[in-house]
Amino acid sequence: METPRYAFKEDFLNCSLCSKHYKNPRMLPCLHSFCESCLVDYITKGGFATDSSKSGVKGFPCPCCRKFAATPSLAKTRPTKWAEEFSENALLLDLASIYTLKSGTRKCDPCSRNNISSHVHSYCKNCRDALCESCMKTHRGMKLCQDHVVLGKSEYMANIDNLKLEEQTCSRHTNKTLEQYCNTHKKLCCPNCVAEEHRKCDDVIPVTEAAKKCRSSKEISNLRSALSKYIVHLNLVLKNRNTQKKDLEAKKTKALSDFRTLKSQITDHLDRLEKELEGKMNQTNEKEGKRLREEIDRSQEITSAVDNCGDLLEVTDHHGSDSQLLSILDKIGVECEYYEEHIGILCSRLRNVDYSLTLDKTLEQFQTKVNTFGRLEVRSSPSGLPPSPKVVQSSSPKSKIVQPKFTLSVKEAMELDEIDGRHDDPNDCWFTGAEFLPDSRILLADRTNKKLKLYSSVLQLITYLTLSSKPWDVTTLPNNEVAVSLPSEKTIQIVHVMSVSMSTSRVIATDDQCYGIHYVDGKILAVSYDGDPPHLKILSTDGEELAIIATDDDGFILFSKPIYVTATSDGSQIYVSDERLGCLVCLKNNGDHNFTYSAMDLGHAAGVTLDREGNIYVCGNTSNSVHVVSPQGDRVKVLVTDGISYPRAITFEPKEKKLLITQGDKDVVKIYSLA
Repeated sequence: METPRYAFKEDFLNCSLCSKHYKNPRMLPCLHSFCESCLVDYITKGGFATDSSKSGVKGFPCPCCRKFAATPSLAKTRPTKWAEEFSENALLLDLASIYTLKSGTRKCDPCSRNNISSHVHSYCKNCRDALCESCMKTHRGMKLCQDHVVLGKSEYMANIDNLKLEEQTCSRHTNKTLEQYCNTHKKLCCPNCVAEEHRKCDDVIPVTEAAKKCRSSKEISNLRSALSKYIVHLNLVLKNRNTQKKDLEAKKTKALSDFRTLKSQITDHLDRLEKELEGKMNQTNEKEGKRLREEIDRSQEITSAVDNCGDLLEVTDHHGSDSQLLSILDKIGVECEYYEEHIGILCSRLRNVDYSLTLDKTLEQFQTKVNTFGRLEVRSSPSGLPPSPKVVQSSSPKSKIVQPKFTLSVKEAMELDEIDGRHDDPNDCWFTGAEFLPDSRILLADRTNKKLKLYSSVLQLITYLTLSSKPWDVTTLPNNEVAVSLPSEKTIQIVHVMSVSMSTSRVIATDDQCYGIHYVDGKILAVSYDGDPPHLKILSTDGEELAIIATDDDGFILFSKPIYVTATSDGSQIYVSDERLGCLVCLKNNGDHNFTYSAMDLGHAAGVTLDREGNIYVCGNTSNSVHVVSPQGDRVKVLVTDGISYPRAITFEPKEKKLLITQGDKDVVKIYSLA
């Protein structure tokens, strides 16, 4: 049965910037197209920018989806010429041309080029020109055009819905069409291209044959299905976010209504409290509302991009030439990877916020007893949406990551020994930081007793150092030094570690209370959740603040309560555990978001460490478990579940492949073997 033709809407032929039919449309890497002149206006009026997260690459955000658009040539080109560096969308140009024929608004093209308006008499399929009677006769009489297919008005009008677009012409070789396809290089070729560049390729076939294979395979249907699933999921996201926004407004209204009902029974003192409450609520609501608007906007942007891809796929499949189909399929596949990545990133951060206002029972006696109206609680919880779709197989180079030497998929953690960490201490121990030294000695940060304790490789206490305040984490520095975070003092204490003694050295001041810390590549990484917003600091060993990372490329806040941090040995990948969100955030060393790992059975994320192969170990503090995550962000397994409670800090000893894990409710520290 013949597949019904896809009927595209006229809006598909309209530029979203000017709302008119495309004129010389240029297609950006995200597959959105715009009139060349409209794109120039957009760029020159402030749309262009330097993407600092991409090492200063020149480009600009797409007007529709905000995906960064760039080509290598932009750096050498003036912004007024940037639009010309993007490929012309011949498919849209041809479809618009055919549409004007169908609507009867088309004029003779040769005459129009000479500023003359003439009625259309016929249409040349090869030149794609509408011709008046005079130009048609001239056209037929030209030797170069004698083999062209020229249709009379009655002919092309009778078959205009089935008027197939001609194959694309080669940009390198004049008057040559891209009629061959090299499967080896995934590239369209004209006969000259084949002779010059693909003589040694074994799999060069006609585009008709290649397109036939694509249509007979599941590639088109798979992409169509993937795009459909993205739309379904994004519709869920939009519905969820709009519902959440309405709920917040309704709860705000109810809370204020409760307040104002009581306000009518009291005097000026309550008026002052009302202003304080309303200010706090408006500030909170504005903050959460802004986040929701950003999430809605981002969802709509991705939805628009997916819709555009879907329409482009359908139009190309049913109206495009074989070469245009082949040209666009790989591009849509790459965009699908982008959609999956960014839908996943978006959905991993979605949180439902609830307002709760508890009225004070003594409000009637507020003049003598009440100093505050009540407590406004802002609770964040997972959105409850299903997981974002993962449909397509990645084909881009960035996805072809070398797997680790071992993934622990068949290894178990065997308990070797334990340390009873309490030694004449006045309080129960709470070890919030742990570190193996290069010689396999162990350092434990005892928060409740304000001590840094040093143990031998055979787990005997060597000495301890009393600190000026409660420590949180510890990390090894060069030259027999370690760094200990002291959050309440907003400092990092440097400690000199000898064979049987320890002594304090210099102090690094921080602007915020820093908790988890990690030294790598001459820098100290430190996380703070008391800042606004919560963030990751990158410090020099002298205390200079080199960078602060708090948001991703789209402006979304990365963290809620970052608690621990670690990094690969070269510092190329940074891992931050977020206790409140229950996830592990992976960043590149330039601050780009790489992936976020979360799982329902992880609970509150706590300590995090790496082994030599790059596998990540993250403690689930409330799930009494340790999750193992691959360098690519995939779950490998749950490693430790039995015999441990509230795992807090974790560290890896590479020589003997040992894991040390502290417990939140016990003085006992567990040591496991992975050998």
